[in-house]
Amino acid sequence: MTAVWSDFNNDGHLDLFVANDGEPNYLYRNDGNGHFTDIALDAGVAVNLDGSEQANMGVALGDYEHKGLFSIAITHFSEEYAALYRNNGGLNFTDVSYPSGIARATTPYVGWGDAFFDLDNDGWPDLILANGHVYPQVDSKDIGTQFREPKLLYLNQHDGTFRDVSKLAGPAIQIPQVSRGLAVGDLFNDGHLDVVVENLEGEPMILRNQGGNQGVPRNHWISFELEAAKGSPLALNARLRATAGDLVQQDEVRSGGSYLSQSDLRIHFGLAAHEKLDKLEVFWPSGRVETLNNLSADRFYILKEGQGIVPTR
Repeated sequence: MTAVWSDFNNDGHLDLFVANDGEPNYLYRNDGNGHFTDIALDAGVAVNLDGSEQANMGVALGDYEHKGLFSIAITHFSEEYAALYRNNGGLNFTDVSYPSGIARATTPYVGWGDAFFDLDNDGWPDLILANGHVYPQVDSKDIGTQFREPKLLYLNQHDGTFRDVSKLAGPAIQIPQVSRGLAVGDLFNDGHLDVVVENLEGEPMILRNQGGNQGVPRNHWISFELEAAKGSPLALNARLRATAGDLVQQDEVRSGGSYLSQSDLRIHFGLAAHEKLDKLEVFWPSGRVETLNNLSADRFYILKEGQGIVPTR
């Protein structure tokens, strides 16, 4: 259903994760020299905690614990649960869906697109999921689920857990729809990440991020658009490590993910109360590493490999 490239063990080689509907997932370790080995079962991402295959749909990657490792969130069918596989390093993952607080609320729904994104710019990735059943006839059955379903929004609690804030983030998220795709990006260039949801029925939905409550100081942010010198100019799978005081974050330019969707290729970091970024490390696909210091917050930057910051267009 979904496939995503990422270097899951930070060895400099891109691995491939594949979510399979009703079958074990694949995690292809890049052995180098064009050879891959499926290690999903040994790595702990082939099946869930009970050893059961799930209806794996959408895939979201994120370093939600600030460990420099990308964990995997996967949406599933109703009567299952959205799975969160924590990346422990060394291509070893643990199903932490229940202890993280993700599993319980997702069980009645059929999940599709999903994404880690920093909703409130506090520097910690949150999680959003789009839902919608496959069979319209479920509305005529008393089985605890409906054809049209709401979205789910989880706020990162900075301790490895998430809080379900779906009913606290405005009424739009609660509108029942038959949703499928989901993408994230700063659509209005105001420093707040918005969400686009594609629906099987009717028009797409744009969830505009209002940036918090009025009267409350807003967190700072910073955004980067990358252009590589070699290969794809989109700099796919380039990595950025951003340091602001004791807040250290990592993200990558990622193609695909979610479900049939493409999010904004710009990298967005929430900076909480920090008014600048002390250091930005850029790990280009070519192997080049560049470092920039003392970047002002609340700005968009364009980075060209080998040239540093260039004027915004």
